[in-house]
Amino acid sequence: AIVFSETGANSFLDELEDLSLSGKGQEYCDRLHDDMKVSIDDRSANPPAVFEGGKQEFCEYVSYAAKGMDIIGVSTHVQRNDFTVKRSWLHPWTADVSYVESRTTSMSVINTTLRTEGEDEWTLVNTFSGVKVLRLKSKVRLAQ
Repeated sequence: AIVFSETGANSFLDELEDLSLSGKGQEYCDRLHDDMKVSIDDRSANPPAVFEGGKQEFCEYVSYAAKGMDIIGVSTHVQRNDFTVKRSWLHPWTADVSYVESRTTSMSVINTTLRTEGEDEWTLVNTFSGVKVLRLKSKVRLAQ
């Protein structure tokens, strides 16, 4: 129950964030379930990143993005609002997490700041080897 509390789920997401910003793509991928399904609609860049797939496709996406983080000096500030964790007594090892995100990303080497807004929905599952991401649906756009 503690793992899937609001604090526990937020901590897990923060850990994923830290791994991606640290360029640790493989460690990030280790936290994805083999049966993961992902749907990304990221309109914050040109060209947009729009794809659907599974663990392999998402790992490639995260690993590619993570490689350049230290090169361009990326730092972020993330605020998750309307954070909800839903669990079913039928599936006590699974939690559905959703929130609205405001993100400010600074890239010091190229002196650029990007502000985005998005809605994320995650399904997390507690396995024998720890919490894994089973599903991610994400929509991101530039903030107005």
